[in-house]
Amino acid sequence: MLRTTLAGLRAHRARLLLTAAAIVLGVAFLAGTLVYGDTAKAAFYDDLARAARHVDVQVGPAGVDTIAETSRRVGFDVVDRIRAVPGVARADGRIAQRLPMLDPGGRLIANAGLVGWAVSVPGDPALAMYDLTAGRLPIAPGEVAVDRATVDGQGFRLGWPVTVLDDAQRPVRLTLVGVIDLGANRRFSGGTVAALTNADLHRLVHPGGYAEVVVTAAPGVAQNALAERIRAALDPWYRVLTGDEWRHDLAVTAAKYVDGFLAVMVAFSLVALAVCGFVIHNTFGILVAQRARELALLRCVGASRRQLFGSVVVESTVTGALASAVGLAFSLVFGYALLVARDTVGNGAPIHGLVVAPATAGLAVLAGTAVTVLAAIGPAITAGRVAPIAVVRTVSAPPGRRGRLVAAGVLATAGALAILAGERRAFAGIPLVFAGAVGVIAGVVVVSPLVVPRLVGFAGAVPARLGVPARLAVANARRNPRRVAATTGALLVGLALMSMVSVLLSTAKAQTRRELDENFPVDYAVTGAYTGGAHEVGVPLAAARALRASPDVAAAAGCRISDDGPTVNGRPARLWAGEPGGLTGALRPEVMSGALPDPHPGGVALNRFFAASVHAGVGDPVTVAVGGATARRLTVVALYDDTPVDAPALLDWSDYTALFGAGPPDRIVVKARDGVPPAVSRRAVEAALRPYPLAQVASSAQERAQLDGALDRQLGILGSLLGVSIVIGLAGIANTLSLSVLERTGESALLRALGLRRGQLRATLVVEALLIAVVGGVLGIGLGAGVGAVASLGLIRAYGHGGPVLPVGQFALYLGLAAAAGALAAVLPARRAARTPVAATLASG
Repeated sequence: MLRTTLAGLRAHRARLLLTAAAIVLGVAFLAGTLVYGDTAKAAFYDDLARAARHVDVQVGPAGVDTIAETSRRVGFDVVDRIRAVPGVARADGRIAQRLPMLDPGGRLIANAGLVGWAVSVPGDPALAMYDLTAGRLPIAPGEVAVDRATVDGQGFRLGWPVTVLDDAQRPVRLTLVGVIDLGANRRFSGGTVAALTNADLHRLVHPGGYAEVVVTAAPGVAQNALAERIRAALDPWYRVLTGDEWRHDLAVTAAKYVDGFLAVMVAFSLVALAVCGFVIHNTFGILVAQRARELALLRCVGASRRQLFGSVVVESTVTGALASAVGLAFSLVFGYALLVARDTVGNGAPIHGLVVAPATAGLAVLAGTAVTVLAAIGPAITAGRVAPIAVVRTVSAPPGRRGRLVAAGVLATAGALAILAGERRAFAGIPLVFAGAVGVIAGVVVVSPLVVPRLVGFAGAVPARLGVPARLAVANARRNPRRVAATTGALLVGLALMSMVSVLLSTAKAQTRRELDENFPVDYAVTGAYTGGAHEVGVPLAAARALRASPDVAAAAGCRISDDGPTVNGRPARLWAGEPGGLTGALRPEVMSGALPDPHPGGVALNRFFAASVHAGVGDPVTVAVGGATARRLTVVALYDDTPVDAPALLDWSDYTALFGAGPPDRIVVKARDGVPPAVSRRAVEAALRPYPLAQVASSAQERAQLDGALDRQLGILGSLLGVSIVIGLAGIANTLSLSVLERTGESALLRALGLRRGQLRATLVVEALLIAVVGGVLGIGLGAGVGAVASLGLIRAYGHGGPVLPVGQFALYLGLAAAAGALAAVLPARRAARTPVAATLASG
């Protein structure tokens, strides 16, 4: 029987190639997505955790979470103690202290009111926390290397002077000798970074110790073991982490989107697996159905049911394993193409060597082989159970209506429950939502043989009046529901998932833009600069008056903001206050209930969500305390939603002064007049602030534009991934249509013998494919839009208000693409059917 099976594979090469092509495409999509995810994840970690590259152990002050906490440092003598620990190959201390830097025009460079950093030149190049991209590192006093973002943004050039301020605020001129790249590292909060020699560091910033000490283990020494040895050799007030622990902490701290990125990649892996399974199952299911007569003939010549079953399993295993291996090879190209595309579009994972994890390769080959075998088991069992003569005479069995309805109901119900559970978890539930969507779609595919033919007949009612080919196309589609359902299955899956994600992304984009407009009604925010130590600079109220005097400014208000341990009813809360008479027009908070007079001494306005968390409403008393000592009893006068300052409790200016003492505003919020171009209003704001050189201007319009661009890029990246699933689905249509033509060779020849011309036969097959594609497209888009709308409700409840956004234009594009691709996919099979000799085909049948 094994020889018969192998001989059958050799005899039906075309059939084998078509089957293998489906498996190759499905596995390439699955493995390529997984390779892309593994590679992109590695690239993200390499870029976000560059400071921990080549590090096996990191030592820092206990209880210090970030490098910005400069009050606690590692003693200079600790490096020598660490080097004496057995198993230590290299150890290097890193200095990081605040250092103000001036731009070429002499103004302070600050980010969100914070000045930049001075860091040490690495004692061991392998343990550097940055890369050198141009020039060289400082080797003599008076030299400096500056981070690439600052060099590009400020227009510095190698050899130019760079002015910094020492700890006494005196200007010091240095020479730019190099450009360094910290990658996507956010350890320094986007501030300037200047690498200096040890002599200049001690001259300019007087460090009290190392910010951290990094260690490389000797060959054969494990990270955990070395960390334990170092921990035992040091005092308990030092924190010791392994390199892997530190890399993970840095990546997550540097970018919250790391977890979201991983969740999305898990979701796309589920999509890839689903599409792979549908394509392979449909193709091999048609193939085994075609072989029913051949299998019955083998029964007639003495083959047992077990032998037939084993023959089909062996054939499917061989085909699945070989094609899966080829698909895995193609996945490398596919995965790298996705990575390059993501980097080209922007804000993506940097180019990185391909990462092919053993689990990825194993999963891809196992999935391709297993799905192929599973797709063949059902038809093989059915063929083996029917009497030989009956099988020879049977073309296809009608679908079991009750069984399909039950199976579809179970799958759809389980999928719906998963979607509802996932949407309650917002973005963290995206993989669960995707898995539930796959379940719902699977239920629709299972029941499709009972539905799709009727829909094709309905859709073909008008075309059927146009001639014989159209009537035959509609009749063919309705006559074999299993074949039609298999042809539409892959396309339905791809379009449903594409439509679902389009709804999710369109809704997220609309929600984000709405929240940006509501939460940031200001055009500019003016802050002072924090230069380290006791040098904290606010913004004088006179600056707000100067801004209001500008004809290009509609409103400006000074605000005081406190993060220093205040609480409302015992719950930590950020407090703020606006200068009397300043919060007007667009700067006035969006009051949801109550009233907010100006002034309102003795009263407090709360963010509506924060008020719910402390169980307070309008008219209720609340206790506002600072540091557990100073406290005031205030009455809630209003609940608000959006304000020009991101803080949950708004106090009157007098109450804020009573709690924190007198002081200048921490921020001035500015709204430009309507119709004034951004460039003009920006110049007006800077002109009004010219007497205040330490005032920093940030534009929320620029932030909105950057976020809009990032959302567009993410939409394109995710859309391209699911676009590949549509390509796979369309390839599945072409594959199943080709197999369908092979299956109906005798039928096509009989139609030709009865007088159907070649052109009419070609038109029949093309119209049939077009109708199937349109029906599959409508079902897929409708299903995906519905699931996406339900899933969007969870995101809206968590992050905003409004309703789901249905991108109708994109849906129309998807449907047009499906119809055109379905028709094009049928062209070559139709030409083959039309060219097949009639007499030879009838004789062989």
